[in-house]
Amino acid sequence: MVIDGLRWCNCGLASPTPRGLSKRAKKRGWIATGRGGYRLGNMQMRPYQASALEAVRASYKEKHRRVLVVMPTGTGKTVLFAEIARLARGPVLVLAHRQELVEQARDKISHWCNDVVAVEMGSRREFTRPDGTRPKITVASIQTLRRRLAHMPRDAFRIVVVDEAHHATADSYRAVIDHFEGYLLGVTATPDRSDKQPLAEVFSKVAFEYDMRAAIEDGWLCPIQSFLVQTKADFSKVRKLAGELCSSEVEAILTRDLHLAEVAQPILRERGERPTICFAASVAHSKALARVMGEIAGDRSFAVSLDGSASLEERAPVLERFRRGDIKVLVNCALFTEGFDVPRIALVAIARPVLSRSFYAQMVGRGTRISPGKNDLLVLDFVPANCRHSLVQAVDIFGKEKEEVLARARKLAAEASAEGQAIALEKALELARQEQEAQEADVVYQLKRRDPFAAVGINLEAYRPRANGAERATEKQLNYFKRAGLPVDTVAQLSSRQAEALREELLERKAVGLCTPRQAGQLVAQGIDPTEMYYDEARVLLKELKNRR
Repeated sequence: MVIDGLRWCNCGLASPTPRGLSKRAKKRGWIATGRGGYRLGNMQMRPYQASALEAVRASYKEKHRRVLVVMPTGTGKTVLFAEIARLARGPVLVLAHRQELVEQARDKISHWCNDVVAVEMGSRREFTRPDGTRPKITVASIQTLRRRLAHMPRDAFRIVVVDEAHHATADSYRAVIDHFEGYLLGVTATPDRSDKQPLAEVFSKVAFEYDMRAAIEDGWLCPIQSFLVQTKADFSKVRKLAGELCSSEVEAILTRDLHLAEVAQPILRERGERPTICFAASVAHSKALARVMGEIAGDRSFAVSLDGSASLEERAPVLERFRRGDIKVLVNCALFTEGFDVPRIALVAIARPVLSRSFYAQMVGRGTRISPGKNDLLVLDFVPANCRHSLVQAVDIFGKEKEEVLARARKLAAEASAEGQAIALEKALELARQEQEAQEADVVYQLKRRDPFAAVGINLEAYRPRANGAERATEKQLNYFKRAGLPVDTVAQLSSRQAEALREELLERKAVGLCTPRQAGQLVAQGIDPTEMYYDEARVLLKELKNRR
């Protein structure tokens, strides 16, 4: 990527050129990093961030005013919109929904842009300065800004950025987004929502997408190991509320001494020296787990529980102790699913049942960042003995795989865990994919070997061989089968009466609209079973297959 002069375009972003670093860019301090990225001083853009920036700009030029960028947790979404804020032609607003996210975004953007970033949150009113001027970049909490919309001009911002954009369909976000007239950019790691409300209601285009597997393969995220721990917890009678299992009912089960020990002991056994974060089902469960881990470890400060009742000022010293390594396990209940950045975390324990893939991925994302001395991330899944709901597991974060592949990968992870071994998700998925491809190839091979009459549901075994002396199938009958697309050598062995009965059977298929023998033969050659397929379905499918060639 090149930031080559300030050649502004009508979409409000400077125009980065795709060619190598220009003399002017070098003069301004930009240096190639050797991996396709570029940096300015100690600031660095990775190749996919540069591609995302160009994709956003191109989408705006194509008249898409509301675009979405999807990048995994830990791949630097903040760097992307900080650079967009730096290049923007006019004022930029960044929206976040929690105090920590507001503060983090302010710090990172200020550092990246080397500029003062205003904050609109609670008692802080920095959008309008005493002298009447306004800052170029403002970071605001969604709750505060919604209350202050009446005092905000509709044209106040050139670009509005929504951090953690999977929240953008909420009423509070919609009110703010719809108020401003500027371009909209959403950034998220998890575009699918547990309530199934589509982000397409807000964004008109996904400008850029970078998935977790690619980030791991490219070396920007660490590999993930999965380890499943079987427990005796029984969730068979737990109700489903608001997209997840009822927290009070889950809490009543998981805070029993047996189940606390079932979770605490494997965490202590598997963590080694890994900095660990544990996600509990409730505040009470979080506190109980921290207490039990401390008792087992013989150190009351070994594990600490934090929840939303503690203020940011109260949490800060605890988090600093965790970052230093004084606290070994940080236990919480949904407090650190977003915006919590401790790259050293190398074990994520999901000590609660989860139904939402996006929620689960957010939790795993707390440990996917790369860090010196960190080889991989270990994810501990606690699998209940009985649960009528389908719970998310580590392999499910790669949601683009076929369900058959994911199901087999789950089984491989369970088999490895039963033998006391963790398994790399990439390995489990690759093995599952290979098995699925082999199975599909075998099905195609078997289908291609099928009798052509069987392809249209006709069992020739029901027709006895032509009796000696019986009249052979007539030339007219044989021509009929030939026109129908069936080999005549088999029919030639039948008597005329048997051939006529077979013709009647084919006519009955035609009468109810089933595919023709000729269509069936073509589909079988592609490894597709056409037995119960209708004529129109077969015609459309064959046309699609032809267009793919």
